[in-house]
Amino acid sequence: MSPKPLSGAKSAPQKSAQQTEKSLDLRALQRTPGFMLRLAQLKFFEGFYEEFAALGLTPATYAIFAVIRDNPGVPPSSLAGLLRLRLPNLIKILNELESSGFIKRNRSKSDRRAVELMLTPKGAKLIAEGARLTEPYNRKMLAPLSEAEQRTLLELLNRMLPL
Repeated sequence: MSPKPLSGAKSAPQKSAQQTEKSLDLRALQRTPGFMLRLAQLKFFEGFYEEFAALGLTPATYAIFAVIRDNPGVPPSSLAGLLRLRLPNLIKILNELESSGFIKRNRSKSDRRAVELMLTPKGAKLIAEGARLTEPYNRKMLAPLSEAEQRTLLELLNRMLPL
């Protein structure tokens, strides 16, 4: 190991972070499904924030809107379990969505203790706008894969992560 140059001494040009990353041996991590899924998640989230920023949607709020749209009356506890969110964290998001006029909470007619979530017309309009962006966004993010590979990827993920 060579010593670091002294302060003021000229050193070899530093490699950029990108050059360094490309020269690292990542073969072991590339064979680790959890690591690769995490990188894929980060890539999709970064792309999501870019594509959906104008609507003010995050991956979490998009998922909340979609589940409520497709399951009117879903209770918050079921939503939290499905999305793997802690109920207090979900309640905070729901409070913001309700105060912004996107959702409403109703008491269940069958169990007055239970709360059901519904989209307001404003919330339905927002998720409809988001849904229009979804297909082009997914096409862009999955572009390195053929259509058959895209279908296979979704089939495998759905098999691994039954909802």
